[in-house]
Amino acid sequence: MPTNQGFLPETVVAGETIWIAAANTLQSSEDIIIDGVSPAAGYTLVYQFSAPTPITVTATSNGANTGWTLEVTGAQTLVWAPGVIQFVGLASIVVGESTRSYAVDAGAISVAASPLRVSSWVAVLAAVDAAIVTYAANPNGTISMDGISISYRTLDQLTALRDYVNYRLTQDNAARPKRIIRTEFTIQ
Repeated sequence: MPTNQGFLPETVVAGETIWIAAANTLQSSEDIIIDGVSPAAGYTLVYQFSAPTPITVTATSNGANTGWTLEVTGAQTLVWAPGVIQFVGLASIVVGESTRSYAVDAGAISVAASPLRVSSWVAVLAAVDAAIVTYAANPNGTISMDGISISYRTLDQLTALRDYVNYRLTQDNAARPKRIIRTEFTIQ
């Protein structure tokens, strides 16, 4: 099994663009070069990411046709949940009438939550709060959201559910990176 060749970063913030290219002086100062494998020899290179919604990104050949550049857009990484995702780089070549693929890179990326990400528990909390407010008029009700229904009979069940939702919301918010935003105002 190939190991991480060091092309991809070890950590990213969801929503961050990963751009591996010689022209990118911030993340990488070189293209993806793999010994014995190049676009000039007829190889293609794709990276597959095992995110909750798996994605495949095709690398493009560099100007010299000796390697590849890779861009995983911010829109693609924004849907990555906080945690660790696995990836594999596959080089493929057509030989005769068949395509042969070789794993040339593999590893894991640690994903930090995007500061733009809103926890799905926020909607659940709003639905539970609405049910608590209307409990006197509807003591045996159901909360429905995103295709899930939760039935309740007592106010204690709703309060326990609210406590659990708050716990999950706190966990989601704790996974967010801390940001300090400084501003300066000038009075004219």
